[in-house]
Amino acid sequence: MIGPQNILVFLLLLLGFVAATWWQYRTGNVALRVVAAFCAFLAAALFGIAAVNRYYGYYQGWTDIYRDMADDSSGNGRGVPEVKAFSAGFPNAHGQTVAGGRLVNVRMNGRASGLVRQVLVYLPPQYFDPAYSAYRFPAVELLHGSPGTPTDWTRHIPAPQTLALAVREHRADPAVLVMPDISGGRRLSGQCLNAKDGPQDETFLTRDVPDYVSGTLRVRPPGDGWGLAGYSEGGYCVANLALRHTRTYGAAAVLSGYFQPLPTNRTPTGRHDPFAGDERVRDQNTPMRVLEHMTASTHLPLFWLASGSEAAGDTSAARGFAALLRAHRQVAPLTVLKGSGHDFRTWRNALRPMFQWMTEHLKGGTGTGPAPSPTRQPRASGGHLSGPPSPAVHRSRGVRGR
Repeated sequence: MIGPQNILVFLLLLLGFVAATWWQYRTGNVALRVVAAFCAFLAAALFGIAAVNRYYGYYQGWTDIYRDMADDSSGNGRGVPEVKAFSAGFPNAHGQTVAGGRLVNVRMNGRASGLVRQVLVYLPPQYFDPAYSAYRFPAVELLHGSPGTPTDWTRHIPAPQTLALAVREHRADPAVLVMPDISGGRRLSGQCLNAKDGPQDETFLTRDVPDYVSGTLRVRPPGDGWGLAGYSEGGYCVANLALRHTRTYGAAAVLSGYFQPLPTNRTPTGRHDPFAGDERVRDQNTPMRVLEHMTASTHLPLFWLASGSEAAGDTSAARGFAALLRAHRQVAPLTVLKGSGHDFRTWRNALRPMFQWMTEHLKGGTGTGPAPSPTRQPRASGGHLSGPPSPAVHRSRGVRGR
């Protein structure tokens, strides 16, 4: 089926604009001329929208548009079954079947933060396999960008499908994916910070979510068995939170992220400085400065970085962050995806190598279950250096997204 990014769609809209314009000048009826002018305007507007969609790689199919329009703007993940009694048997709850596993929408009450947010949880098919009944799975917490919601990880970036395919091909290990609402609304931007006199997003994401999930599911406790990944604003969140909570996450992946906080957050009442002018706190939430002031012996999670080749700023920032990591004797692989920029196309294409790298590096499991993927394909990996530090920039050509 022809999708919204197909060139034929652009040709049809262009022909529609030409036909409506020709009709406008040919007809003598005033009412028909008004209708023709409206049709020409509509075709031009839709052409512009389609061009933006193609540039950013946002909607891949017509069903994506329908589901997004049907969803409410609060980002509550409508359309995914909600499990309200999370602690009363969530593993056996009826959820939406996705990629052979189960996707559930949980309304989580954060005990430490006081926030009530939606969290999507994907349980891989292995979670329900009796052979894995004693196995505690690694978890990967996925942070969306802004504007955005947790459902972006299932609609625009097919995280469960990508992970399931990599597992079937023995290139990744099965893991539980945890996709929280990072800001409380599609158009809000909190940068995952504990805002002064505002929402405690950092506490929700780094304490409430890991404690709640690991205390309920067969998931490894926070630490070396937990990963953190995000794109755009979520990428900044990953860099910042992983450095601020070095014992909570064992691996972190930054996709097109930035490494110093934006001056303001978007809140329901307007734009506000999350630090209320406190430069000391701002520095403590600036990953570049945090790394500069950390001692070389400080324990850090392993980092993986990605950007689009057409987003020079993203790539330059990632290289600068990787250079600071080398001072801590860590090589952070940098994947530069050719032919894409700061868009969903880049993040879709980065997801597979990210899962391959991350599930390999998530350790600290407990239990007597089987090894998730005994025939896993060998891959190059980054990690801590045992010799002199050296740069490691891996370039890969992007593959087509779904």
